[in-house]
Amino acid sequence: MIGGSREAAYEDIPVPIPKGQTISQPYIVAKMLEAAAIAKSDRVLEIGAGSGYLAALAAKLGREVCALERHEALVQRARSRLRHLGCRNVDVRHGDGTAGWPEGGEFDVILVSAAGAQTPAVLKAQLAPSGRLLIPLGGPDGVQWLTKLTREPDGRFVEERIEEVRFVPLICG
Repeated sequence: MIGGSREAAYEDIPVPIPKGQTISQPYIVAKMLEAAAIAKSDRVLEIGAGSGYLAALAAKLGREVCALERHEALVQRARSRLRHLGCRNVDVRHGDGTAGWPEGGEFDVILVSAAGAQTPAVLKAQLAPSGRLLIPLGGPDGVQWLTKLTREPDGRFVEERIEEVRFVPLICG
């Protein structure tokens, strides 16, 4: 854990990590995973890997997890932590999450761990038919909603608001 945050690991609060980022509160992580309904055969893309916490949980549920983090220092720490935990089906890379994982093809589940005003079109394009995309939507100083987008087999997206949340901003670049 980071500094004096060890005790916070047992609280339902966001826990600060380096680079001004946080590990989302456990309740919201559980809500995201429940709404994503990750199956053993699913390929998962996580945007905003941070410490690797959500990627580790998704790795236990799905077949493969591809995780992007914009801070190189966090990428190295997450890789080390995931190796230590035995998560062999996770690939963490440094990159711009708003650009997605172009070489990754389509994903059954996309989990975005940062809030944006809208869902990046590139992420919607990388969602497989019947796929689920979970993203907090809203402004950094206003109301944000954990939102689930399901891609119907005909390509339409069905949007469902899950719960009011508070996330760090999704930053391009």
